[in-house]
Amino acid sequence: MTPVPIPTAARHQHWRLAKPAVVTDRGAVAAQSAIAADAGARALAAGGNAVDAAVVTALALHVVEPWSSGLGGGGIMVLDLPASGPQAVNFSMKAAADALPERYPLAGVPGRHGPFQWARVAEDRNTFGPWSIMIPGAVDGLAVALERFGRLGWGDALEIVIPLAEAGIPVGWYTTFAIAVEARGLSRFAHARDVFLRDGLFAPVSESDDAPAVVRDPLMPALLRRLQARGPRDFYEGEIAGGLRADLAALGRDWPAADLAAYRARVTAPLRQPYRDAELLGVPGLNGAPTVMRFFAASAERFAPTLAPPGPQDYARFAALMRELWEERYASMGDEGPASPLERCTTHVAAVDREGGMASLTNTLGARFGSKVALPGSGLLMNNGMFWFDPEPGRPNSIGPGKWPLTNACPMIVRRGGAPVLALGAAGGRRVPPAVLQHIAFVLDHGLTIEAAAHTPRIDPVRPEAVACDHRLSAEVLAAIAAVAPVKVVENTVYPFLFACVSAVARDPATGQNTAQPSVDLPYAAAAVEAGPAAG
Repeated sequence: MTPVPIPTAARHQHWRLAKPAVVTDRGAVAAQSAIAADAGARALAAGGNAVDAAVVTALALHVVEPWSSGLGGGGIMVLDLPASGPQAVNFSMKAAADALPERYPLAGVPGRHGPFQWARVAEDRNTFGPWSIMIPGAVDGLAVALERFGRLGWGDALEIVIPLAEAGIPVGWYTTFAIAVEARGLSRFAHARDVFLRDGLFAPVSESDDAPAVVRDPLMPALLRRLQARGPRDFYEGEIAGGLRADLAALGRDWPAADLAAYRARVTAPLRQPYRDAELLGVPGLNGAPTVMRFFAASAERFAPTLAPPGPQDYARFAALMRELWEERYASMGDEGPASPLERCTTHVAAVDREGGMASLTNTLGARFGSKVALPGSGLLMNNGMFWFDPEPGRPNSIGPGKWPLTNACPMIVRRGGAPVLALGAAGGRRVPPAVLQHIAFVLDHGLTIEAAAHTPRIDPVRPEAVACDHRLSAEVLAAIAAVAPVKVVENTVYPFLFACVSAVARDPATGQNTAQPSVDLPYAAAAVEAGPAAG
């Protein structure tokens, strides 16, 4: 089939997007919100390292990017500091003991549905409302990362973030949009409706830049202050845990107290994959890293680096190999049960400090605004991680009590000469691992800077019917891809995102200069630099 470009009149956007990288000899953070990135940079200025910066940024994103992530969700992190070396922190969400397959009956609707093309569940119980919620890991995971690898205390980290919660989110056009697309779901739950919607129906709109509207959850500062005073385990074993369970019970879900109390983030050695003159680091288990590492293991055997911008045959091999690996991924990966050795709309933070330490952290609520449930006692927005499980029984990733889901989070670090030189990850569901591996290949095999890589068109192989190809790719590239797979030429619009949104930092060991590159496609994404004197 000959690829057909998108006619100009059929395109939705006619701008050329660009975001420059920030280069500095200080620490730096790249994130999906300028406000959150600035909070991470303040953690660096307060004496923190890359882990402190990443954790504070993630805590800030709980406040200012609630549609993507928060303390009601979970994630994973890979880090490489001079003091600790490479480490992985897994704080993924986990199915509670009441997540029995019979509670998620199939709806009997023909076809495949949703972002993962699963069979549809009755009442959408796996994607929306209280039965879509899994045990959140973010609070424990972020706290453990600080305790084990950071320099700032848990209370100090929250002290940077609490003023943001008190001030609320200034409403720009993208905030209006992010709320508007989920207004119907948010309206179903009283606290979410009261916080995010006006008159219970409409997304807030700022009429003037001089006095922008603000989205403020009146309960959030108190929640953060309690976590600051009582410590993170209060979320799982104390008053916050009791309130969480009571709120869920009012919605018809009786969570066992033992499920919350037993949750612990896991700190492990990272996955390591040699690749040419470099080494890739990722988080072990049910996420995107194992598939990305298989891609590079195969690439090392089959292809040679060109150190030139990717051309038609490079894109063709991306397409062929990714389709092969993605078919394997979704047919075979999953948690067979609680005893399995596999442990397992999103946001990503990449941070680098003055000493060259790096942290790459992905956190998520699942879908946009997660389950849409904001708990009335605490205001906490809860995840809908249950939708990561295949609802059809008898598969490796099927729903089951106490199971870890197969997620697409893929924070990674690249090392050279025994030190980290690149940390990156992305938001965008199943599209995340393909985006991450292409960015790594652009840098390692094609010699691009992270700024050039961020502006280079990509492909996405996750839908079996065709490879999605950025409309900016040349006719020669499209023809080469079409020789190995069906092609669909697409435009990467603001909504829906058709390619994952990558955030990255890099370091030049020879000069000690750090570079931070935010996602080009997200309006609020930015890089922030540590304040203070230049590194000595």
